[in-house]
Amino acid sequence: MPGFRRWGKSKLGRNPESSFKLLAAIIVITLYLLFKEFQNPTIRDRGTSRPGVQIQHAQWNGTGKAHESRAESVRDAMRHTFWRYRENAWGCDDILPVSGGNSTSRNGWGAFIVDSASTLVLMGLWDELALSLDHILAIDFTQAKDLVDPFETTIRYLGGLLSIVELYDVGLVPEHILQREARHVILGHAVTLAEKLAPAYDTPKGMPWPRLDFDTGQGESTPAFRSRNDGEQNHPAIGPARTGSSILEHRVLTRLTGDATYTQKSTSAWAPLVWSKWKTPWAGMVDAPIDIMTGEPVGRQRHWDGGHDSYYEYLLKMTLLAPPSDPHIDLYKKRFTDAAFSLRSHLSSRSAPAAEHYMQHLFIGRQNDRRYENHQGHLACFAPGTILLASKYYHQPYLRTFALALLEGCRHTYTSTPTKIGPETWSWVPKFSYDDPLFVPETARQKTEARASGIWAREPAYKGRPEYVESLFYAWRITGEPRYRDWAWEAFSAMEKHCKAPFGYAQLADVYDVQSEGGEKWVDVQESFWAAETLKYLWLTFADVEVASLDSWVFTTEGHPFRMIR
Repeated sequence: MPGFRRWGKSKLGRNPESSFKLLAAIIVITLYLLFKEFQNPTIRDRGTSRPGVQIQHAQWNGTGKAHESRAESVRDAMRHTFWRYRENAWGCDDILPVSGGNSTSRNGWGAFIVDSASTLVLMGLWDELALSLDHILAIDFTQAKDLVDPFETTIRYLGGLLSIVELYDVGLVPEHILQREARHVILGHAVTLAEKLAPAYDTPKGMPWPRLDFDTGQGESTPAFRSRNDGEQNHPAIGPARTGSSILEHRVLTRLTGDATYTQKSTSAWAPLVWSKWKTPWAGMVDAPIDIMTGEPVGRQRHWDGGHDSYYEYLLKMTLLAPPSDPHIDLYKKRFTDAAFSLRSHLSSRSAPAAEHYMQHLFIGRQNDRRYENHQGHLACFAPGTILLASKYYHQPYLRTFALALLEGCRHTYTSTPTKIGPETWSWVPKFSYDDPLFVPETARQKTEARASGIWAREPAYKGRPEYVESLFYAWRITGEPRYRDWAWEAFSAMEKHCKAPFGYAQLADVYDVQSEGGEKWVDVQESFWAAETLKYLWLTFADVEVASLDSWVFTTEGHPFRMIR
């Protein structure tokens, strides 16, 4: 290329000012590219942590590498889940894993496809992702089958769409799988969906209706959400999770679009909880159900179980996701820490030793008016991971001890059953403080279970839920203790053995039943969170610890990763 060399020499030689400008431009561009790379979470995920944020365990000494065989086993489970759905129920919300049929439980947009896409990205299942994206790009979110649940639609669909965009923006989705124009279409879908959901929040306090009619734009109630005054007024009452679990998704939508309306609306939705004028006897914890028209508690239920759970989860995660300039961060932090210590002081109780089991385990019950309920659900097993995350980020060692003790209790529910999978709900006899527990073992079966393990199942099903393995993921990433990885493998192995069905992974009717075969033990249901959360958290536990580092990413209540940006 002699001509090129002559052109370069003559141009630079004749005009020193042009040479200087060209050199300066090159330096500026280089510095800009380096700056952008530093901003990219995938760069930090390779070992550079965010300034001021150090959540993950730091001294791995080689132990944080991927456990390849275990990680690949979970990927195989995801492949089985995806391809049986693809072959038998494509485009439907869910597949029926035993019969191969399908269901439309989430308005007919293909809940499984949208909800599982972020899992496919993290696992690098590109063929499967390409098929999913083809479907997602064609969804019409202006039309819905049946009434829409704003809570479920936000966490599964809106969160799923936004997470695809977030993962694409940091270069984790190959360009040949998703191009920039398609990325814009997906973000447009998120905007359309958020706009269609907006009328659900058109109430005096900004709290959402339990259901929304997309055709009329009118909010509606259902019999599950009791109204005040025996129905004389149309005042549905909801739990804290329904009004307090949209702020992460809407905050990210504001960040991606520049439209502050989304953040404002979701902040208003949980304002009656965060800035409640109604007195509660326990700091940080709200009473529920709550009248969506007045913001007034119409019941005195306090707990971190289903219906309340993700409100407390989002108080913490907003302090991770929001920029430091957010004026409410300190208040969110105070509300969370107050609630966590109230949970520790008022609702946690150790089980009394059983005749055949002398270990004591820590569980969290519920308060209903003046009555303590010695009753916990699998959903509440999110609490150990969330509280452990807070203990590290907020430098609260007492919360760390509390969280790990709760995790031990959740594990005990798994190891106590013949399938090695925990039940949907269980009870125990509290050792201290509660002289008259609400629940005691009554049937011969309950008495046998209580005598053997100190707990007995109230609902013995397993519904494919992620909360236990989610907390194991946090425990592994934050403490670096290999036992949490081993516990996750125990849980996955049990699920693989007992839940794997011809067309996916079935729910179990009874985690104590190891005698029944095939369809007799299975429930023909597979919720989208099986792929969105359960398999994702299991895989991330066995992946390299720098994949989706907790120093760079915040996971929604549905397991969708969003970037931390400072």
